[in-house]
Amino acid sequence: MNLRYGTLAIRSKGRETRLGIWLAVIVTLTTGLAPAMVWAGGGPENVVVVVNANSASSKMLANYYIRGRNIPARNVIYLNNIPDREIAGWMDFRTLILEPLLAEIENRSLAGSVDYVVYSSDFPTAINVADHKRKLLEMVKAKTNQEVPAQVFNASASITSLTYYASAALQERPGYMLLDSNNYYRMSAEVLLRRPFVGDQQNLFLEAIAKINSDSEQELDDAIKTLFEIFKKNPNQMAVHYWLAKFFGRKGDAKNATDWLTRSIRQGWCYQTQTLADLAFDKVKDDPVFQGVVNRIPDLPFEFVPTHGFKSGYSWAPNGMLNSEQGQGNRHVLSTILSVTRNQGINEQQALRQIQRSINADESKPQGTFYFTETKDVRSTTRKPNFAVAIEQLETMGFRTEIVHQSLPIRSRDVIGLTCGTAVFNWIASGSKIIPGAFCDNLTSFGGAFHQSGQTKCTQFLLNGAAGASGTVIEPYALQAKFPHPMIHVHYARGCSMAEAFYQSVHGPFQTIVVGDALCQPWATKPVLKVNGISAGDTIKGELKLKLDASQSPVPIAGIEFFVDGVVVYRVGMQESLVFDTSNMTDGYHEIRLVAIARNVIQATGNVVLPITINNHGETTTITSEYADYLDTDQITFRSKSTFGDSIELMHNGRSLAKKIGKEVEFRIPAHLLGRGPVKLNSVSISESGTTVASVPIELQIKGRMSELVRDTETIRKK
Repeated sequence: MNLRYGTLAIRSKGRETRLGIWLAVIVTLTTGLAPAMVWAGGGPENVVVVVNANSASSKMLANYYIRGRNIPARNVIYLNNIPDREIAGWMDFRTLILEPLLAEIENRSLAGSVDYVVYSSDFPTAINVADHKRKLLEMVKAKTNQEVPAQVFNASASITSLTYYASAALQERPGYMLLDSNNYYRMSAEVLLRRPFVGDQQNLFLEAIAKINSDSEQELDDAIKTLFEIFKKNPNQMAVHYWLAKFFGRKGDAKNATDWLTRSIRQGWCYQTQTLADLAFDKVKDDPVFQGVVNRIPDLPFEFVPTHGFKSGYSWAPNGMLNSEQGQGNRHVLSTILSVTRNQGINEQQALRQIQRSINADESKPQGTFYFTETKDVRSTTRKPNFAVAIEQLETMGFRTEIVHQSLPIRSRDVIGLTCGTAVFNWIASGSKIIPGAFCDNLTSFGGAFHQSGQTKCTQFLLNGAAGASGTVIEPYALQAKFPHPMIHVHYARGCSMAEAFYQSVHGPFQTIVVGDALCQPWATKPVLKVNGISAGDTIKGELKLKLDASQSPVPIAGIEFFVDGVVVYRVGMQESLVFDTSNMTDGYHEIRLVAIARNVIQATGNVVLPITINNHGETTTITSEYADYLDTDQITFRSKSTFGDSIELMHNGRSLAKKIGKEVEFRIPAHLLGRGPVKLNSVSISESGTTVASVPIELQIKGRMSELVRDTETIRKK
C-alpha cells in the first residue's frame, strides 16, 4: 500500500521506462484492452485469496495457504457480512461478494496481474440465478423457436463458475449458462481453422479461406490481403497464421509459407501429420527450410484445440485461441475454492493437510497411473466414449493408464488421476492411494451440493490425497458438457495448473464447483532465474544494477515481470541486466519480485522474491510485539515507532486494522481477528500528504484448537 505515490524507474538495455505506481493497472478483469505484452502461466503474484473475515476457518486456511504459496500481502482480500449458508441469492452474491471483490482488486492496482480468484472456506458454494435462467430460456426460444428442457438450465450456479463468468453475470448476459459457453475449453480441432471469429469478421474470414483452391492468382492475392488485414486486428489468432501459410503455399512462396507456419507454431500449432497431409503445401513441401520447420512441429492427433496457458488479459475466441479485436472473444478469471469445512464438507485439520500436500506436489513429476472407471452406471457411460482419446495422448506422453470395471480402482496405490462416475463411494474401503497432486473427478448429481446428504461429496477426494476435485451444486443430469472431459488429465500432465486444466476441460461449467489448490502444478517445469546485485534483506538506496542469470533454467525464459509490493510495474523480454532506480520510491520496507515466464504455450512461472529496505532519506518505521506465539483468545499489543509522518497504521495483508496519531503508538488487537496460523503484520507511517514509510513485517504464530469433527460419511453413504 505504501507505493501509491511516487515513480519507479527501471531501465533495460539503455531504455528507461517511468511508470506511476497508480498507473500499473494494465487491464481490468472484465473490461479494457489487452496489454501489448501479456504472458500466461500463473504464480502467487497472479492470485487473489478471498477470505471470509467473520469465519475462523476461512482465516486459518487462508493464513496457511498465503504462507505456503508466498502470496503477496496486497493479494489477500477480506470480505465481511458473507451469507452464512451454502446457497445464496444472486443479489447477495453480487453485492456482498463479487462487486466488493472486483472493486478491491481495482483499488489495489491488481487488475493487470490477477488471473486467479481463490476463495478460502466458508463462502456460499451455490448461487441461485433464477432470473438469469428465465432470461436464458426466453433468449433460446426467441432464437430457435423451441422450448428448452428447463432442467438443463437449473437455477443454481457454483460460486467458482460465477466468478469465472463475472463479466457476463454482472452484465446480466445469461449466455454463460449455455453448455458451450466456455471458449477456453479445448474443443474439437475441427473448429480450430474454421471458427475463429463471430459476426461480420467471421463472414469475411470464411469468404477469404473459400478461395484456397482457386487457380486465380488474383483471388489468392485478394484472400491474402483480407487475411492480413484480419491479422493486424488479431495478431495472435493461430487460424489466421495457418491460413496465410496455406495461401502462400498454394502460390509456391516457400519463404512466406515458412514464416507464417512458424508463427502458427509459436501460437501452439502442434499437428505435424495434419500439416504433411495438407495439399496447400504441395508446391513448397520440398523446400529444405520449410521441411525443417515442419519437422519441428509436435505430432499430436488433430482432435482437440491445443493446451494453452491462461491469462485474464487473454480474449478467448470461438475456436479456443486468442483474439484482440473487441467483441471477438471472452475474458475470464480462473476461480476455485480451497476447501469446504462446514455442512457436508471436511474438517479443518483435513483441509489443512490437503493444502499442504498440494503445495508440496509442485514439480514433483508424480509417477503412477491415470484411472478411468467403466461400469453400467449412466454416470460412467456418459464419459466412456471420450476415454480413448485421453488414454492415447497420456500413453504417448509416457504415462500409464488403466480402465477399471468397478466404481473405484481397487487396491491401486498409484492414483495420479481419476475419472469415475458413482453416486456414493468409500475411498478408504477401496484400498487405493491417491498420490499428492492428483485431480480426481466423479460424475454424479450432488458431488458439490454441500447443503444436502445422499451422495459422496467431491471433498472426500481432497481428504484422501487429491489436490483438486469438482462436483455439481445441483442436479445437472448426465450431460458431459457440465463435467470435466477426460482430457483434463492430459492438460494437467502437460504442466498446466489445476485450475487451467479444469477450465480447459469443461465446456459448460456454470453448475460445477472446483475445490482445491488452483496453483498446483505437479508436472510443470518452471523456469529458474538467478538475480545478482541484490539479496533478500538488503538495505539499498539510489540505483542498482541487477544481473539476470538464466543459465540454470531447465526451460528457456520468454520474459520477466517486475513486481513491487505486489503490483506489476514492468514487463520485458528476457534481459541480461536491469537497472533498478529507487530514488523516487519511499523509504522503508518493500518487496521486489522478478517473475520469469517459460517460453512455451504453457508458460509456467518461477519467481525470485526479494524483501528489501530502501533508505534514500533516512526515514524509518518499526513494529514490535512482546511474543512470537499467541493463543487465538489473546489480546496482542504492538508498538510502533517512526521518524516520519503524523500517524501510524497497523496493516495485515493489505487491510488496515487500526490507525493512531503520533510517531510512537501502541495497538491492542484480538488475536482471533488475524486467524489461527502464521501471520505477518507491519506498520505504515503516513504524512499529511499521504506519503508512507513501511516497517519490516513482524511474523507471528496464532495457536488455537482446530476442528477435528469427522463427517458422518457412513450415514451419507447409506442414504
